Amino acid sequence: MNNKLLLFSSSAIATGLLLGASSTAQANEGMNMNQDMQADMNQNDMNMNHDMNGNMNQNDMGMNHDMNGNMNQNDMGMDHDMNGNMNQNDMGMDHMAQETMMPYYNYNGYTTYDGQFTQDYNFVRALKYDNVMIDDYKVNTAASDKTVDSSKKVDSTMVDMNKDGQVVHITFDTKPNTVSKDMFKKAHMSNHMTDEGKTDNGSYMAYETNNGMYKAFFDDQGYLMKVMIS
Repeated sequence: MNNKLLLFSSSAIATGLLLGASSTAQANEGMNMNQDMQADMNQNDMNMNHDMNGNMNQNDMGMNHDMNGNMNQNDMGMDHDMNGNMNQNDMGMDHMAQETMMPYYNYNGYTTYDGQFTQDYNFVRALKYDNVMIDDYKVNTAASDKTVDSSKKVDSTMVDMNKDGQVVHITFDTKPNTVSKDMFKKAHMSNHMTDEGKTDNGSYMAYETNNGMYKAFFDDQGYLMKVMIS
């Protein structure tokens, strides 16, 4: 009886060992399969992520390139337009500034009334720039025909014109016994005197302007009588 029990126990133990070994082997195989599946899945995921990242990067690069190209073109166009407008505005402003800064003098009425305006600094400067108007008349220094065809008396001023009606000379009388030759010469010293001489009843001094000239006439006492602008 005891021998049978021992044999049964031994058989049971052996069977249990075999079953345990088989279970362990199966478990090991299961682990290996899981590892293989995980490895395959990881590789597939990595490949998919790599492809997706590659496509996304390519798309992003293409989109960025297009956006940068469009932005650069737009910026260049805007810069060109802005620069063009600014340059045009600057040119217009410079032209207006030059016209505004040019010396200008306009005398209306009898020139024999005020004996001192011929000594005015602004008058002297405007003479140099051929920009003096007497009773709204100004010499056209660009006129090619200097021959006097007609004359017009305005107050104490004589306006000489050519056949085309262009003003070629303006001669105005001044207040007698008021401005001496020395006074006139001192006031006009900033302009270039080209000639000085005698007349039948006194003397004269001629001055050069940018595109023309003017001449001052003095009586035999040395006082200014009239000025001719040409």
